Amino acid sequence: MRTRIWPAAVAAAAAVLTGCTSTGTSSGGSGDTKAESKPAGVDKPEDDVKITKCSSTDNLAGFPQAELAIENHDSRSRSYIVQVEFVDGSGTRSSEGVAMVNNLAAGQKANEKAGGLTKAPDGLKCRISKVSRH
Repeated sequence: MRTRIWPAAVAAAAAVLTGCTSTGTSSGGSGDTKAESKPAGVDKPEDDVKITKCSSTDNLAGFPQAELAIENHDSRSRSYIVQVEFVDGSGTRSSEGVAMVNNLAAGQKANEKAGGLTKAPDGLKCRISKVSRH
């Protein structure tokens, strides 16, 4: 049995080494009702990332794959780490994947893919679970 820690390890190392902004998109109450304060005109990292396609690969393994469109809305070059989770029709997580983009210039767009390492479940859905921008 092989443990898959590489995507999480890369994300953690990048966050520690570079000091980045990160935001999860999971829902649920933490009890904190304070609004996040930030200067006007500053977007959140997850605003820069969209899932354009969620499917399984065409090879025999049938791994889940999310195609992502990333656009840097900031005024300076940024790097991104995007964590995606793959869930079945009932919302149970089956695997996860990571996509990374380095030095995306201000206003520049990139298309990336994040893939899981288990067979795609029935009713496959892709969700962005965390976006780190630094």
